Amino acid sequence: MKDKFFVLIAIFFLLIFSPLFFSNATIAEEKKAVAVYVGMEKCKECHPKHVQSYYSWKYSKNFRVIKMRKKDNDPGCLPCHTTGYGKPGGFSSVRETPHMINKQCESCHGPASLHLKAPTKREHQETLSIPQNVCTSCHSGHKHPGY
Repeated sequence: MKDKFFVLIAIFFLLIFSPLFFSNATIAEEKKAVAVYVGMEKCKECHPKHVQSYYSWKYSKNFRVIKMRKKDNDPGCLPCHTTGYGKPGGFSSVRETPHMINKQCESCHGPASLHLKAPTKREHQETLSIPQNVCTSCHSGHKHPGY
């Protein structure tokens, strides 16, 4: 009888207190796993030559096109003329996130926050990759016929 009592007490405590332990661990793991956009200046710290060559690409100036056309607040244009539009750490407005205008490294390679924090060289390399068809997310006829 005592054994059953202790088993019931143990089950009771597990049911009551296990969410405290497991949910905190799960939440911490989820927060750690979410990559956010950090901006090209962070890329420049380790990849100065790549960032310098970026300035010769037309992508480094593509925001000026929508600005000239007074479309720099148009949600239909911003995903292709900014970095990380509407995503964590990405472009939200010229006033709030001016460092995220134009297409930058993270537009193709993805948000770099996990890349910056990766503890090993292998994990560092695995955190960024160019997704298949990333170019067609902007370069497609459905957004600009004939482009």
